Amino acid sequence: MELIALLFLIGAIAFGIVRNINVGLVSIGLSIVLAMIGHIDVKTVFAGFPTQLFVTLLGTMFLFSQLQNNQTLKVFSNKIVSLVGDRIFLIPIVVYLFSYVLSAAGPGALSVLPIAVILAVSLAIQMEISPIMMGTLGALGAVGGTLSPIAMTGIIVQGLLSAQNIPGMQTQLFFCGGLINFSCAVLVYFYFKGYKLKPNIHVSVGENPDFNIQQKLSLVALLVLVVSVIGFKMDVGLVSFTIALVLIALKAADEQAAIKLVPWSVLIMVCGVNVLMNVTQKLGGIKLLANILASFMNEITVAPIMGFTSGIMAQFSSANGVVIPTLVPTVADIVAQIGGNANIHEIVFAIVVCSVLTMSPLSTAGALIMASYTQGKQVDEHEQNRLFGQLFIVSFILLGLAIIASLIGVYKPFSHFGG
Repeated sequence: MELIALLFLIGAIAFGIVRNINVGLVSIGLSIVLAMIGHIDVKTVFAGFPTQLFVTLLGTMFLFSQLQNNQTLKVFSNKIVSLVGDRIFLIPIVVYLFSYVLSAAGPGALSVLPIAVILAVSLAIQMEISPIMMGTLGALGAVGGTLSPIAMTGIIVQGLLSAQNIPGMQTQLFFCGGLINFSCAVLVYFYFKGYKLKPNIHVSVGENPDFNIQQKLSLVALLVLVVSVIGFKMDVGLVSFTIALVLIALKAADEQAAIKLVPWSVLIMVCGVNVLMNVTQKLGGIKLLANILASFMNEITVAPIMGFTSGIMAQFSSANGVVIPTLVPTVADIVAQIGGNANIHEIVFAIVVCSVLTMSPLSTAGALIMASYTQGKQVDEHEQNRLFGQLFIVSFILLGLAIIASLIGVYKPFSHFGG
């Protein structure tokens, strides 16, 4: 049953991409079939619908649809380009650094991700540069900063280790994760040739009008969103809906036009695959994969394999909510099973770093990149599936870099330094 469940998940994604059918629709359909085969009740199937992710995506997409429709994002992009002049190559770097510092200061990735990614992709579309590069750099900054001792992931890891009477290494985790994260950002920047970016003639030379009253109200709304989410830890999706309502009431936005711009097909894709993923997990498909990997572990391979396992799990589930709380508590037992000579902190670093690097379209970061891109640019089903596949490729490349770092011992010095 575990193998059947895993094959259903892989088959749904492959079938949707090959046949140019929304992968979410395929996943929902197959989840019912799989549930019947595995004797899973309907309530469990419905429980797999990611309500919070759906509200986050829909709320933020609806708000930014308004900002797109009233041209706020376009004028804002023109202003940014006019400020940097010919140095367009600096914009991706600024996006990464801004997101990283903001996340590390305390809010963490959960709060910073939606704002950083949506703004980054919106800028990319307006300036006609790679939205995947911009979105990935914005996301990398947010997930890199969240390893800070005062940010969400750093706090979660410390709590899990303390519960097992294992000394925490918050600062070392931050520096170790920061090194890998920065390396991934550099790889993305050079892979997409960010250093060769040139100003688009329509943006840099064309008309650069001032903000009108509707756009000024939209900028104030955007500022309120940032302060509410980052300063007061409020839910980004719910706040986005509230702000969108205020803009409509003030006649600064067009409700019907904004609704049409919401990327509904992407929401179906992301949420649908999560439904099938939940059924697969319930039937042990993901655990089967993890057990297969565990059978190959020894003192040398344990850190890379655990990192790979966490990275695979994070493609379909929350790093902070599922992967890290599930895998970190198992490290001490795994070390004992393979002889007790492996370094616990090195393995923990591999798990945490690999889990937060995912740009999978089924994760929050990847879903935001997809939704922001399809919202700002009209794309067909084929293009959406192509983007879906590209984000998986980027995600696995970044995961591969983190695993290679573990294989060559990059994490080891950090695990010994400071005690």
